[in-house]
Amino acid sequence: MNFLYKACKAGAYFYYKTFFRLEVIGLDHLDLSQHYVVCANHLNLQDPFVLGGLLPFETRFMAKKELFKYRIVAAFLRKIGVFPVDRDANDLKAIKMALTILKGNQSLGLFPEGTRNKTFEPLKVKAGTAMLAIKTKTPVLPITIDSFYKFRGPLRVVFHDPVLLEAYYDQKLEPEAYEAISQKIIDDIYGALLVYKSDATENRN
Repeated sequence: MNFLYKACKAGAYFYYKTFFRLEVIGLDHLDLSQHYVVCANHLNLQDPFVLGGLLPFETRFMAKKELFKYRIVAAFLRKIGVFPVDRDANDLKAIKMALTILKGNQSLGLFPEGTRNKTFEPLKVKAGTAMLAIKTKTPVLPITIDSFYKFRGPLRVVFHDPVLLEAYYDQKLEPEAYEAISQKIIDDIYGALLVYKSDATENRN
């Protein structure tokens, strides 16, 4: 874990612990010797910072390529392990990078919906989450983020039990099968009780 990543992680944790009513569930059950495909819902721009501050292991995040258009920002993101993906295309370069990360026993962070979700119902997702997990034989770590990110407001983060997709290892699956498995994971993430869903809706109106 490089120094800049550690500093950002500590800063993010301090910020959310200090300025929000942070509630973390299930984090103590994680196997720290294991790497994961970290998979979360995406309600707000702050979600990656929350996960970066809470995850007890270094995680390489995939982020939309538009964030890399400014040289200084791009350099910073790359320094903390973030890499770009073209959400509107079949980005083979990003897929290869993700596979390399997982095969190197590093954790990969994904927001499978690909964009912020303002509906509080799961959006349709692509095949990536399941495909990457199955091809590299890596458990998926589903996380539910539940907050409307109001200053001093509640921020609830639930780390669910890892999803093992061993039944699909070494099988040749069609894209539709990967998509169905990925959709089931994100559906279950939203299926967890969103305590502050109604509050968030009111604050967005």
